Amino acid sequence: MWKTLRSAVLIGALISVGALGCSSEALDPGTIAGPETASEIPAGATQLAFDPIEEVSSPISSIVDRRRLVIRDLPAWEVFWADFAARVEPRPDPPSIDFSTSMVIAATMGQKTSGGFVISVEEVAKKDGTLYAKVQETAPGVMCTNIAVMTAPAVAVLVPRYEGAVAFVDTELALPCAP
Repeated sequence: MWKTLRSAVLIGALISVGALGCSSEALDPGTIAGPETASEIPAGATQLAFDPIEEVSSPISSIVDRRRLVIRDLPAWEVFWADFAARVEPRPDPPSIDFSTSMVIAATMGQKTSGGFVISVEEVAKKDGTLYAKVQETAPGVMCTNIAVMTAPAVAVLVPRYEGAVAFVDTELALPCAP
């Protein structure tokens, strides 16, 4: 019975997330880009420094769908922030960013039914005209005990402004837990 129930919940969640992922944004495609993907960061790529935006790096956000975003200007940042903090009252102002020298790489995991899920930017590198952002989604293993609460992990990092292509390299990790 549990296997059937778990399968039904998983299928329902996948259908819901798929439907949410198909919604269109009313934004300039040059402003928020994504999700170009790559299987890995190429060998010999130049590593770039990046800084986490602490206000966004959270297991709880208001963004219930999976996203990979490159944000290059204030209007797009304000739209993202409004989505991220939609359930916070009073809504705080977004962190200040100088978009003349920086841009934001953001990633969300979508809504989850328990704690233990984490999303992080592990690496940012550049090679042959493309900037690569390695995003890791960490999930609790099947034997893990976690708090039963709705979460929606999100992360954002500040990187030097880059006008070229950006590709996301997604990795997944399941944490082992003792039985």
